[in-house]
Amino acid sequence: MTFTMLSEYERFDQVIKTIDGLIDVRNVEPLEMRDAAVRELALVKLSGEPATKPEIMHYIDTFRGNIVDVSPSTLTVEISGDPDKINAFIKLAKNFGLSEVARTGAVALSREMSSAEASA
Repeated sequence: MTFTMLSEYERFDQVIKTIDGLIDVRNVEPLEMRDAAVRELALVKLSGEPATKPEIMHYIDTFRGNIVDVSPSTLTVEISGDPDKINAFIKLAKNFGLSEVARTGAVALSREMSSAEASA
């Protein structure tokens, strides 16, 4: 499970200790945003007019999205990336009949240090 928070160190430390004390928690690993690969996944359902489909197809390609479902009246798009990218696509999709959104929230893994960073 991934939690994100912005806070003073004392509050952060308190949250880490609380989470780490839960019975089912195996490990707590604090990550700085600069030291982590962070991504989200969103499924976005659009119910736009057929005349707008070429334009939205252009935006789907620009955002490197994938169409995962098509019906006569809707188009469902999968978008993954950093949260700002997801927000930008959703904002844009409001112009094309946005009807539903499902998001995973952020997931993260620590970045490995390069050999140059490790030797410094």
